[in-house]
Amino acid sequence: MNDVPPGDRRLNRWEWAIVATTAALVLYYAVMTEIRSCFLQRRMTDFGVYLRAAWAARTGHDLYAVTCNNGWHYCYPPPFALLLTPLADPPAGFPRAGYLPYPVSVGIWILASYAFAFWTVQALARRIVPEAVPGSRRWWSARLGPLLVCAPGIGYTIVHGQVNTLVAALITAMVLAGIAGRRLAAGVWLAAAAAVKVVPAFLLLVPLLHRDRRAVLGVVLGAVLVLGVLPAGFFGIVGTLREYEKFVDQVLVPGTTGGGDQTRAKELTATVATDSHSFQAVIHNWRNPTAATRPPNADSITRLAHWAIIAGMTAVTLWVGGRHRKGGPPDQLVLVAAFVLVMVLASPVSHVHHYAMALPAIAGLWLKGLTDRPGHAWPAGAITVPLVVWCAATGLPLIPTREFVLLREFGLGTAATVAIWLICLDRLSGRWCRPEIGTGQTAARSGPFGACHFPSFAAAKRALSR
Repeated sequence: MNDVPPGDRRLNRWEWAIVATTAALVLYYAVMTEIRSCFLQRRMTDFGVYLRAAWAARTGHDLYAVTCNNGWHYCYPPPFALLLTPLADPPAGFPRAGYLPYPVSVGIWILASYAFAFWTVQALARRIVPEAVPGSRRWWSARLGPLLVCAPGIGYTIVHGQVNTLVAALITAMVLAGIAGRRLAAGVWLAAAAAVKVVPAFLLLVPLLHRDRRAVLGVVLGAVLVLGVLPAGFFGIVGTLREYEKFVDQVLVPGTTGGGDQTRAKELTATVATDSHSFQAVIHNWRNPTAATRPPNADSITRLAHWAIIAGMTAVTLWVGGRHRKGGPPDQLVLVAAFVLVMVLASPVSHVHHYAMALPAIAGLWLKGLTDRPGHAWPAGAITVPLVVWCAATGLPLIPTREFVLLREFGLGTAATVAIWLICLDRLSGRWCRPEIGTGQTAARSGPFGACHFPSFAAAKRALSR
């Protein structure tokens, strides 16, 4: 047994307890989401917004004017509503013949949301640590570790019926296609992610950094098909242009500049309307610390500060990535992870459930840590500890008491995400960290930003014996 590397051993009873607890949490969130969505006096999730917009698209109504039972409006590009038309939900007073019962539609989406998250970690783990023995501690760690670290964002996404695990899966498909050399397909997957939620368009910087013309062409082709051809089949060319005009004026312009149509201000686009953890929201809260007198919208100085920080983080990521863009699959995954973390913070309206979109980034850093420690079950403490802290920093603000809400308002999760971004850049540059090559060669000890290397005890002992 002692000759078996620790990562290849079977789970012990405590580790099986973690697996069982995770399974119980998955079941709990699934049941609670179904109840909250369908069997309370008021529907408590956002999923009804998407299904009501899908009904509008299916019947020729205005998908940006129709509202769900809570009076909320659709705030995404048209293609996502069109893809959900089989699950559409008519308003009260309209015929339901030919439509699925609402609880069935919700149940399908819950299962799909979990499937997107599970597929993300499974696909990345199989590609980055294929040598892990199935069922071993290393095998479970590669899959369960990222899920547990992202559990607050994933759970919050599930209970709110949100789309973030789908976005995470599409980003993962882009990454895996790029690693496999299917660059055109990688671009198409990126376009699909941006068609669901606009912010993944930020990741166009990845193929541009690599000067990958085929991937950029894939983005263009995907955009034409998903953003153009698909909605044109429903609305016609003129109608499609009209829908995008509404989307820009009612969602994008108010969210980014505070101008345009203010229909959605109280439910989404006002700075204080939602649980946003963006730099814009955090700076606004610091400048106006008293919630009772806090202005509803950030001023121009705060908005400029937000975009200046994002521009600075983007520039640094491009600089570091440009110097290390030709690494192997683990390094390529960490490079994308750095961009994904900037992407999560870039949206001026960045909800807490947006942290679920960071799943490919967290998985990338975790798996990179495993590849740097062959035969081990867990990444080094220099990776594991910051990720556990990030999990706590993004999870604690979800507790609905004033003390924990203040942690979110004043940027606990935001600061922790910046710290993980810095660790990603450090892992790319390797200034403080090199992988453990094997027993007797080097051993990692924690440095300020990573794992600094010193001669291992075994190697020193052999040297002295000579």
